[in-house]
Amino acid sequence: ALHPNDDYLKEKFSSTLEKIQLYAYSVSRYGNSPYIYPVWGLGGLPESFSRKSAIHGGVYMLNKKVEEIMYDDNGRVTGVKAGGEVAKCTKVICDPSYVAGTKKVKKVGQVARWLFILSHAVKGTNNAHSAQIIIPAKQ
Repeated sequence: ALHPNDDYLKEKFSSTLEKIQLYAYSVSRYGNSPYIYPVWGLGGLPESFSRKSAIHGGVYMLNKKVEEIMYDDNGRVTGVKAGGEVAKCTKVICDPSYVAGTKKVKKVGQVARWLFILSHAVKGTNNAHSAQIIIPAKQ
């Protein structure tokens, strides 16, 4: 169960248990790892997200330069203007650089992630082909 800090210690255990159950289900469903690696390259990641998004009515705007993120008088997003067209929406998922210099983005912490490709198994992992090692936030 990945937690970015120790705040989970103050929460109900059920939240952590659900994360552990999802992890275990993912391992049992997809082989020896909880991660699904794209077979045809990293382009499969945004493609899979766009397909899932489309199923739920989402819209992907590809090859369009974002001109403006539009807001109502209360500061809530109403759409994205790109290529002279406006796609109306209630939520925008984007890189923070699209809203840099506004009150819409605030740094609250940071996450360090590393990927190591080793020629041997990591001690204590029972020679697993894939392992996730979590170093607690306080260390």
